[in-house]
Amino acid sequence: MKSKGVSILKKAERTYRNREFAETIRLLEPQVFIYRQNPRFYYLLGMACIRTGDFAGAYSYLKRAEQLDPQNLDVKVAVAIVHLKRYETEQSIRYWLEILDEDPHNSYARKGLDVLKKRADPEGIEELFDTGKVFRLLPSPGFYLPKKVKWALGILILLLVAVGGFKYGLSLLKREMPRPELAAIQLEKGASFVDPTSRSRYMLTQKEISDSFEKIKELLRDYRDTEARIEMNRLLLSNATKDVKEKVRALLPYLKEPTFLTLKSSVSYQEVLKDPFLYEGCYVRWKGRVTNLRISEKEIVFDLLVGYQDQKVLEGIVPVTLQFAVKVDPTFAYEVLGEVLLKGNSIQLRGVSLHELGI
Repeated sequence: MKSKGVSILKKAERTYRNREFAETIRLLEPQVFIYRQNPRFYYLLGMACIRTGDFAGAYSYLKRAEQLDPQNLDVKVAVAIVHLKRYETEQSIRYWLEILDEDPHNSYARKGLDVLKKRADPEGIEELFDTGKVFRLLPSPGFYLPKKVKWALGILILLLVAVGGFKYGLSLLKREMPRPELAAIQLEKGASFVDPTSRSRYMLTQKEISDSFEKIKELLRDYRDTEARIEMNRLLLSNATKDVKEKVRALLPYLKEPTFLTLKSSVSYQEVLKDPFLYEGCYVRWKGRVTNLRISEKEIVFDLLVGYQDQKVLEGIVPVTLQFAVKVDPTFAYEVLGEVLLKGNSIQLRGVSLHELGI
């Protein structure tokens, strides 16, 4: 059991350095009992929560890390940021001053105090978090490249030098090549894309099918996965031919599970309600309150009262399933990041992350 735990912690260290924060949380949360006395475990888990926007979870884990290792300045830096998110500026200042007492040259504490002088009001603090500038006040996850990537880059550079194309090759390395393999997935030129015998939910023309397919690839290149998934659903539920739909399914693996930081666009509950089938498999961020909470050894299930976070307007009730351990308190409002699933005509969410509102 111990060796298994150690390997999981090492893997979590790698995923954290590689900015795979949701994966870090997925690896570590089930291991809380094994690592209950390990401050590094709680630090990694708390920092990953901060990076995914779960400040409620971050507070619990980082306070435990501080309890186990009260002299760790990186932990104190992170706790100061969580207090800042809660608008507890006096607590943040206290932590930063304590850090500077121990390390007068600590750049994170100095930056924190400087930032707070300029934006101590709630609007300024909110902007700090919304723009992501707050991450400048936290230790970096570190630099990480897999060995295979290092070898590949080394060989590529040697080849470029050998053919005299070093400058050109260097410029290519600096550019981001957005999913170039998508170009290989194409519809057959001159073929008919319309199934004349189909009576589908969406009846499209030859041009509409062709344009939609190209749009999917363009959206995937731009990492706009939500919009790409909507177009995929439209074609899969259309009168397009089997060949077209097979090509669409070949694009499905390029869709990635997002975090609160990486989800670029979300569809509202009202939009999904109008045409649920169009949004199946899309990831959304919906706010609300929790009711009918049920916790078992394998999952957490509750109903999300969508739009009811301020207890004024109830847009709808959506069942949510979480297959990971997290503290959920029905007295608080939450924002849930989840995948839209359909059971008949009923909308459900497979939750992948959530954070408490108002902190």
